[in-house]
Amino acid sequence: MNQEQENRKLQRAEEFLRIIERTRLLYNTSAELGEVVGFSLESGNGLTRKGGRSAFMKDAILRELIFMTGERTSLDLERVIEAYVEADDIMQNYKSDLRGKDVCRHLIRYFYADGEVTKKLETVAGKLQRQHIPLLVLMLEGALPPLSAKGGDVACIAEDYRRVFAMLRRIVCSDIFLRTLPMMTEMEVWANKNPKKLCRIDLIDCVNAILEAYGRISTPAHLSRTNVEQLSRQFFPDLEGIWTEDEASTVFWSFEEIDNGHKMRRYVLNTERKELTYTEYYLRCFDEGDGKWAMITHPSLIRYIVRQSPIPSSYFASLEMTQDEDGALTFSPLTEDSRWFHQRRLKRSCREAFLQNLLADRSYRQVDNFPEDEYTFTLSLAAITEDALYVGQDDGSYLCVPKSLDTLLSDVCFGESVGIIRLKKGLGRHKDAEAVYLAFDDRRLYYEVTTARQRKALGIEVADRIG
Repeated sequence: MNQEQENRKLQRAEEFLRIIERTRLLYNTSAELGEVVGFSLESGNGLTRKGGRSAFMKDAILRELIFMTGERTSLDLERVIEAYVEADDIMQNYKSDLRGKDVCRHLIRYFYADGEVTKKLETVAGKLQRQHIPLLVLMLEGALPPLSAKGGDVACIAEDYRRVFAMLRRIVCSDIFLRTLPMMTEMEVWANKNPKKLCRIDLIDCVNAILEAYGRISTPAHLSRTNVEQLSRQFFPDLEGIWTEDEASTVFWSFEEIDNGHKMRRYVLNTERKELTYTEYYLRCFDEGDGKWAMITHPSLIRYIVRQSPIPSSYFASLEMTQDEDGALTFSPLTEDSRWFHQRRLKRSCREAFLQNLLADRSYRQVDNFPEDEYTFTLSLAAITEDALYVGQDDGSYLCVPKSLDTLLSDVCFGESVGIIRLKKGLGRHKDAEAVYLAFDDRRLYYEVTTARQRKALGIEVADRIG
């Protein structure tokens, strides 16, 4: 390395170390940072003074801090600082454009949800890239200082977290099909449980993760891509049959494989009342390579889905799924919102015949805990033509669905969850009648086609044959 390269390396290391120290990026006080690097940073003895003019020494300190940050967060500290410098420069040059209470909302929706920006923000939005947004949002909220600031130690990081999470709830959770974003709930729970560990780099990590999670489901198009990508990771473990948590239990679990997952029923036996009460869940299993997980949904979810209403996040359970050598199956909640399902460890039951006899015994009453949510979902995508999709019905006819009905229908392919949902009881004025919905489930598109008038309004025709 020649002298010029050595000087550049030294200057870069000094600049990054100065930013780390001045902004209290990794630790809330200079004393905490001093303890980590092994020397006092008081009385003007700054981080950049250590090692004199040795590029090796300064770069070694920087590399260790980068490594420690990578172990603690999902972030590359070098890239964070580079984006911080660029975001700060834009912040200083476009101060007047970035004034206003809805600036964060517009920027987040523009970069993560294909939204529009106001005319006032057009110029600055053209200068920004996605990696700048978490940092710029935090600067606009006063939770991250400009690089020119000399505010010293962080006074109340917990208050910064609360303010930022409140802002994200207003923007993110009002713009998605879930009432709360599970990722945000997890981050808030973590922050509340670890107040002494909070610092600015963790806040950047939180905001980045929340915005990326939001971006994956922020629009029907984004959600469609996310669901289609997830399809390739879905798998169908051998779960058919009856399972129990222990052989003496009066609680039984049954699994039935269907086209797009498993029906999962939880039976509770009451011998005194001669009743079997049950709740039916829907299960999908995914293999990420380094682990398997499951998504279990509450039976009442169907009514939110077909109405395309905001869904309570507690109606989804994301669970780690493991299977022991003896075949025992364990479901462990991955998020706080998933704890309604509770951790379960199930074993195949030797009492399957016993339960089957009870189910066949007419003296035992079977009681559905959610009778109003009973439904069937039949996958029946029969053909794809240049202009239409043909979805089979029970009577052998087809619903001919024009692709022009929604832009998301242009690239529907076989293997997706497309078919007919039949709700045992309808909604609104038709509560006692069966309601029929055409479902493109992976794209979150649902159309009621119960009546000829509804089909006609959508441009959907009933055909006896394809083509």
